[in-house]
Amino acid sequence: MKFTQSIIMALILLLSIFLIGCTTEQTQEELTSVDVHLKYFHQAQFAGNYVAKEQGFYAEENLDVNLVPFSPESQPIFQVTVGEADFGITGANELILARAEGKPLKAIAVIYKISPISLYSLKESGITSPQDFIGKNVGLEGTPDVKLVYELMMKKMDIDRSKINEIEIGFDASQLLAGETDVSSGYVINEPYQVIEAGKEVNIIFPAEYGVNMYADVLFTTENMIENNPELVEGFVSATLEGWQYAIEHEEEAVDHTLKYSPDLSRAHQTYMLHQTIPLIHTGNEHLGLMTEAAWGNIYEILLGESLVTKLDINEVYTNEFVEKAYAKER
Repeated sequence: MKFTQSIIMALILLLSIFLIGCTTEQTQEELTSVDVHLKYFHQAQFAGNYVAKEQGFYAEENLDVNLVPFSPESQPIFQVTVGEADFGITGANELILARAEGKPLKAIAVIYKISPISLYSLKESGITSPQDFIGKNVGLEGTPDVKLVYELMMKKMDIDRSKINEIEIGFDASQLLAGETDVSSGYVINEPYQVIEAGKEVNIIFPAEYGVNMYADVLFTTENMIENNPELVEGFVSATLEGWQYAIEHEEEAVDHTLKYSPDLSRAHQTYMLHQTIPLIHTGNEHLGLMTEAAWGNIYEILLGESLVTKLDINEVYTNEFVEKAYAKER
C-alpha cells in the first residue's frame, strides 16, 4: 500500500513539474519580443524603461522588451527605419529632420518635455548668464542638438559670438575642472554632478530659462508599426509611461533597477540624475508623455529658420493616440 502511495505521489509530482514547465513555456511563447534602441548608454536617463521591464509592466502587456544602449553601430533612427529595431528614443529635432528626409517615422510619446541641455560653470567664476560668456572659453559638446540650442540662445540674447572662444569638448566635466574651459555644455542631469563630486559648487545656465526649449527624448516607431500593430504600440507606450510614473514615485527603487543594467555606475550619480530628471519629465502641465502641436511647431520653426529642414506637415510627425489610450485604460 505504501509502495502504491509512493508511486502515486511521484506521478503527481512529475505531472506538476510538467504542467509548470508547460505554463512557463506557454507564457514565454505569448510574449512578443521587442527591441528598443536608446539614444545613449544605460543610465538613469532611461529609468522609466528599466522600471517598466523589471516591475513586469512590459510583461503585463505581453512584451519581452530588450533595451539596447547606443553605440556607433546602433543608432536609433537608422535601426528603426531599416526594421532592425521596433522602437527608439531620440531627440525631437532629430526626428523632424528624419521625417523631412522621407523616413516614415512618428513620435508616439515625449519623455523629456524640457530639454536637459545646459551650460555650467564653477561658482567661483561668477559666470551665471550668457552675457558672461564674452571673453571666455566656452566648451561645446559635438552634438547637433547642443550646438543648435547654444546658438539659438546666443542669438536670442543678441550676443556677439565672435567675442567668445568656442571649443569642442568631450562628454564630461574634465576640461572645466582642468581650467581648459570657463563654461562647458552638457545635460543638467549629468555633467554638473561631476563638478559637485569634485567638491566644487556649480552654476547652471539653462537655455530653457532664456526661452530656448525643445522636446528632448521622444519614443518613436514606424508608420508601418502603427498601422499594422497598434495594440503592440499601445502596450509599449502604456507600460513605459507606467514605468516612469513608478520611477517618479519610487526614486530609490528606480535607481536599483538602473544599476542592474550598468552595475559600474555610481549610485550617488544615478540618484542625482534621476532626481534632476523628474521636473523635466513631469512638468505638471499635462499628462506624462502627452505632446502638443505648439511644442512640435516651435521646434519645426526653429529648424526651418536655421534652414535645416524643408516644409512639412508637423502633424504628421507625432501622434497622441497611444498616450491618450494609455490614460483611458484602467490598469
